[in-house]
Amino acid sequence: MALFEYTGFDWKIALTTVAMIIFAAAEIYAYQISQGKLFPWVNLAVSVMIIAALWIPVEFLQMILLDISALVLVAWVWTQDKKAGKLFLTAVIIGSVFVALGMVIGGFFNEQANHFDGMRAKIVIYLILVGFAFKLAAVPFSFWLAPLSEGTSVMTSVLVISLLDIAEFGELVLLRVEAPWIFSSAAWIWIMLALLSMFGGALLALSQTNVRRILAFSTIDDFGYLMLGLAAGSVGGILGAIIGVLSHSLCKFLLFGAVGIAEDDVKHPLSLEDRGLAGRHPVAGAAFITGALGMIGIPPLLGFLGRWRLYFSGIEAGGDILVIVMAGATALALLYYVRVIHKVWLGQNSGNSNPISKRYRWIDVTFIIIIALLLVAGIFPKILPGWGGR
Repeated sequence: MALFEYTGFDWKIALTTVAMIIFAAAEIYAYQISQGKLFPWVNLAVSVMIIAALWIPVEFLQMILLDISALVLVAWVWTQDKKAGKLFLTAVIIGSVFVALGMVIGGFFNEQANHFDGMRAKIVIYLILVGFAFKLAAVPFSFWLAPLSEGTSVMTSVLVISLLDIAEFGELVLLRVEAPWIFSSAAWIWIMLALLSMFGGALLALSQTNVRRILAFSTIDDFGYLMLGLAAGSVGGILGAIIGVLSHSLCKFLLFGAVGIAEDDVKHPLSLEDRGLAGRHPVAGAAFITGALGMIGIPPLLGFLGRWRLYFSGIEAGGDILVIVMAGATALALLYYVRVIHKVWLGQNSGNSNPISKRYRWIDVTFIIIIALLLVAGIFPKILPGWGGR
């Protein structure tokens, strides 16, 4: 069954729209804050391959394009931080090999992926589950994301988290609809992986002082909610996961972009020791706050449309207990975001109080446009092409 027929959501148009927005926003950002001489070409190559993968009907070619785009990003990360590049390469190779093996054994490339039982089915399920866990940095396979986020330029992190990861997650969503037995036959394992990512990511974020590492672990936390929606398997759960990953992509640009502006000003990695940066960069401060609220799913932002569906899918999958657990993870997420907002952005400036010598006019405009898009899509989702659904 096609994903559109199942959810009423034109996911290809929606993901393509978001990918093009991220591509354009990253280019504008790099124009004012250098991300490296080759960044425009890396951005273009990765964006074109990911968008092409969304529209090519052949699953094998989709995987090849996504894997090539991942390797391009590996090479780009490697030029900035060899250790992060090695860790990222390890995750890409293991994840891609496991997923490919699972799909070959399961007959996905020759349209023989019917539900079957026994050891073969278990092998397929575990290979695909572990493969995507590596690709999406789910706990306990999240060893590569924090070093990458900390050791590279902010837009490199955005390309990985806001472009590559949404495409990889989109591939997982398609599997959920086309081969539901992969999830239904091992629902409790997918739910446990989701809960480990939610709480593991949140607790790791709370233990950090470096803001980039906090954002990296918040990514893992958020993907836990999205995987839970897929584990539930209802229309609401899958639709909530799709909307959630679109919101995730845009919000991560706002979060990392705001941090990049602050670091370009203070000339050191942003940490909880920094104070009062919203006074010097009010638009960047608003972008960070909006991104944080969108990640948590606060109305009327787009993230709310996904998050409330995910909560209902939690009721369907595990009843009131699972929803209470999800609420606990959301409380932890709220805590680490509020800590950064209160100390770093809204706190009293204890550092450089000199006038800002460098303006970020075009980046500020980009932030305002994306904030407006998150609001419009949250309040009037059906006026945007492909963003309706049930």
